[in-house]
Amino acid sequence: MSSSRAMVLYKTKTDHLDKVSNSAKNKKSEAESMTDYVKNGKKCLKLTMLDLQNRLETLEILSEMPDAVKMEFLFTNLDKDHNNRISVSELSDGLRKVNAGVSFQEGIQQAIREVAMNDTDGDASLDREEFKEYMEKLTERADVTFKALAEFTLMQVIFSESGNTSTEKETLEIRGGEMDKVVKALEAYHGAFEDVRLVELYELFDVDGDGTIEFKEVALGMYKITGDMAIASKSALHLVLMTDQNGNRRIDYPEFVRLILQVCTVADEKFEDIISEFVISMYFAEKIGIKDAARLMIAEEDYNAYQDMIESADEAAAILDILQYTKILKLFDLWDINNDKSISLEELTLGCRKFQRSMDIHTRDTVILSHLMMHEFDKDGNESLNEEEFARSLLKFAEETKSDIHGMIDTLAVITVLENNSEEEESYIKIMASNLEEGHKNDEKSYTISFKQFGNENDEELWA
Repeated sequence: MSSSRAMVLYKTKTDHLDKVSNSAKNKKSEAESMTDYVKNGKKCLKLTMLDLQNRLETLEILSEMPDAVKMEFLFTNLDKDHNNRISVSELSDGLRKVNAGVSFQEGIQQAIREVAMNDTDGDASLDREEFKEYMEKLTERADVTFKALAEFTLMQVIFSESGNTSTEKETLEIRGGEMDKVVKALEAYHGAFEDVRLVELYELFDVDGDGTIEFKEVALGMYKITGDMAIASKSALHLVLMTDQNGNRRIDYPEFVRLILQVCTVADEKFEDIISEFVISMYFAEKIGIKDAARLMIAEEDYNAYQDMIESADEAAAILDILQYTKILKLFDLWDINNDKSISLEELTLGCRKFQRSMDIHTRDTVILSHLMMHEFDKDGNESLNEEEFARSLLKFAEETKSDIHGMIDTLAVITVLENNSEEEESYIKIMASNLEEGHKNDEKSYTISFKQFGNENDEELWA
């Protein structure tokens, strides 16, 4: 018997039994007499036994078939939409059937990793050949024969009552495009990670050859690529702050992979199209001049000053998660221009203005929104925000815009360091803030705000 015939017979019997069983269950639940209830109850039990028998017979038939037939049957059983490809959604369902202890989120994450590692044509799914290679790798990992793995997997897929629920399947269907993007991003990371040209580029950035790259080396490398120290130092500050995940002021190779992919994204270039050019630029770049060396020194001082400030931040307060609160304190210190341990309306507006400028929000509106924010969270009424009040305001901001608080604070901190308000804006903000504070003294009405006015919560670039 061929795999297609075995699958058709199994599917036909299963569908018929499901249809009859559902009818019997409905009659049982709607029974008007005890006799009818028992009659349909028995019918349900018999149908359940027939269904189990059908599954068992299918397993016995498959156990006698060649490995290629088992592979095809398993692929066809997982390929629910019959498009000859197994998506993340379909694979996650199969993984949860094999291991009932895997949660919905864990199943998705595992499926994304497996698809990304085995998808050779870049379509964010597994065709038959890719699925075969995936199963062969699983066989090696488990140190078993393919026959044993296939029969175990088939038994779990056929008999298991677990897997994704109907609601979870609907969720995955809606998020299909989003998951495809995640898979492709992970594929890009794996592809770049193993590219010998990127390994060579990493070694060229690592001037002192200690196996890691510090800020100065990143800035110098970016200078060799761009030929402009002003751009290079600014880019290096942004890139290092975003990719140095453990905060040790050094970039290791995995972090460097993310750094270069971020450079490609900003430049709107594909990694494959630009990596060779980067390597060549490193070999043929002109030596750094005195002025550029001075710019590099200043940039390094700014970076170290920022990191020193981060490391010297106070420890968390009891109201918040330790990591959340310390990150907020770092931003608080950046916005507290006169270092008086409180943020005035003027300081709050100057800080907000730096990231609202890119969203075409008028300076006047920034002042008004900052004024509303101040009086929503100024609980002690002293016309300023202390650390706790500032922390609470940003937490509400993150909650209402559905943003990750850690990433949001990091982004705001970087923007604060990199962006500068113009003299005209600062003068205007100072006057407006003073007028609003004076007006508030004569009008003690309370304010409530929605931070969704503060910016576009769907602006992925801002909250990336």
